Amino acid sequence: VTASQMLLTQADFGDAHHLQNLRYAVDRLLSLGIVPIVNENDAVSVLPGTTQEAEPVFSDNDSLAALCARTFGAEVLLLLTDVDGVYTLPPTHPKAKLIPFYHANTEQVGIGVKSSQGRGGMAAKIDAARNAVAPGSACTACVICAGSDLDVVRAVLSKDWDGAETGKGTLFATPGSDLETQAL
Repeated sequence: VTASQMLLTQADFGDAHHLQNLRYAVDRLLSLGIVPIVNENDAVSVLPGTTQEAEPVFSDNDSLAALCARTFGAEVLLLLTDVDGVYTLPPTHPKAKLIPFYHANTEQVGIGVKSSQGRGGMAAKIDAARNAVAPGSACTACVICAGSDLDVVRAVLSKDWDGAETGKGTLFATPGSDLETQAL
């Protein structure tokens, strides 16, 4: 796989000319078989209050990923994390169960302690997943799954994937979609 890094700021999504250039760059890279790896440009994005003219920052990489999925017309978004998906209780709890499909009526969700490596945590991943698949988005599926599982991408993107059977990930689907109907 050939990859190319793209460093972005929130301002890039707010400026019509920048956004047009971004869409062109992503489309061009994909047409050449190059996978764009998108990250926040930390060198020019600083937290508000640290300078007089602070660039707005993304609250976390998950919100950036959801914004990219919606902006660039991705059909599926994978949010990788350090656990297998969303659980009924914090994942370390002995009675915690993986939730294979998260929908509007999902009530009991357990969020464990936020990792020291990130800004967002599981709550941010859930918000990002729901935003990515919101009605009107080309992205109709988002899966939160373990990045440590070397086979998870292939498994989740397989036409035979079933989170309930495989224990790999939690699916979010666009409300009212055929995918949501199948998952329910």
